[in-house]
Amino acid sequence: MRFLKLAVISFFILFSIVTSIGLLFPSSVRVSRAVNISSPYDTVYKYLNDTKNWKLWMQGADSATIQFLSAQTEGQGTAIKIGTGKVDITKNTSDSILTVWTSAGGNIQTSGFILLNDTARTITTVQWFFEEQLNWYPWERFGSMGNDKILGPIMEQSLDKLKKLLE
Repeated sequence: MRFLKLAVISFFILFSIVTSIGLLFPSSVRVSRAVNISSPYDTVYKYLNDTKNWKLWMQGADSATIQFLSAQTEGQGTAIKIGTGKVDITKNTSDSILTVWTSAGGNIQTSGFILLNDTARTITTVQWFFEEQLNWYPWERFGSMGNDKILGPIMEQSLDKLKKLLE
């Protein structure tokens, strides 16, 4: 009985310490990558805004089954299923496209493409980001440390492929 009481108390103390350390981590995590593409702004925007084109350059979308859940394939209101995840384009403006990615497990991440033009209008800069809001759970906070290592290389490969496709 004494050993059981010690184990329960130790568990709660350890859980409190780990949770306290986890709360020192930020409540949102953002992974961002950018690339300069020597291609007209309108062409780059079309490849980012139209989900039919994603399979041509996006890592994972090129090999996964893409199912269109909405009648439209571009712009606000577009919904697609890539593999087991769902992507919704929630807003598009002349210089940005915002999306919400929902995994099969219900994990939600916001994402977006921000486009910038140079003054000579010869180079288009594309910034792609993913942002995740985290709960207080210590396993979420500690697990978020790997987001950059997991998403970063995939985003870089995709943007490099987009650059090669458009240049």
